[in-house]
Amino acid sequence: MDAFHVVIDTSVLWQAHFQHANFELLLRRARKGTLKIYIPHIVLEEQRTRMLEDMIRAMDVVESAYRKLKHGGSFRMFTEGLPDPYLNLWKKEDVVQHSRLTFDKFLADNKIEKLQITEKHTVNAWARYFDAAPPFNSQQEREDRRKDIPDSWVLEAALEVKAKRGRHCALVADGKLKNALAQEGFEIYVDVASLDAEIEKATAVTSGQVPPPAITGAALDQLKSLVFKGVDVAILGVNEALGAPPKDDLFAQLERAGIDRSIAEHEAQTLVLSGVLKDSGGHYIPADRALARTAMESQTVTAILLKII
Repeated sequence: MDAFHVVIDTSVLWQAHFQHANFELLLRRARKGTLKIYIPHIVLEEQRTRMLEDMIRAMDVVESAYRKLKHGGSFRMFTEGLPDPYLNLWKKEDVVQHSRLTFDKFLADNKIEKLQITEKHTVNAWARYFDAAPPFNSQQEREDRRKDIPDSWVLEAALEVKAKRGRHCALVADGKLKNALAQEGFEIYVDVASLDAEIEKATAVTSGQVPPPAITGAALDQLKSLVFKGVDVAILGVNEALGAPPKDDLFAQLERAGIDRSIAEHEAQTLVLSGVLKDSGGHYIPADRALARTAMESQTVTAILLKII
């Protein structure tokens, strides 16, 4: 199955923000290796600064109410003689700095790629503006077109993703940017639910396990592969996807996916003996995280995760 490369625009990110249940749907898909999330730098900054404005506005309301309470009005006679109230809000400059660190950590933790603004993007974005090319409307006056300048940078950043192998998708609800991305060959989705449904359709697998073929007349070097084929990859990849869970939990999940537990336990021990996994007693720790991540992103493990998660 081709991976889904998904570029997210502000118009959707504001609805399905980082802590929204719908965004968690995308993260779950990303952890299973079925999609990769890309967010242009300008989209992240629009989101961060908008959230900051809301927070600082709320802080201003609290400070205003505090001053009114402290200095009194019609109720001043009630506050005289009481100890001075105390309010310790964050400094605004600290909030601004922390917002940047928080966003950077969230992207790193969830392996979301930030599409940086490059000199090429800048040149091309301004050329689009002056030529009134998509996402700009050539029928509008230049002054009216200026509000779409950020979208031209988003479009140029998104085009970097087209070089990657797989399906190229955009989560965007803005009309002009949506049409421009569609013209560039992106699959357009206006909300997370519709994209999630398409990914589910593309990754659908039949439930249950196909019984192994009979081993009549098979060559000796095929005897093991017919019964154990793919189990080692499944153990390594599922263990990584689930964050190295307790052994019993790992084997229980593999059994849910239709893998015989005794075979799974045998293959896990083989991986330990071969040095691919380390047995810590209660958990299996991968010796090579890059190899474990590769196994996790394989079609074999993706199909299993769809059954157990």
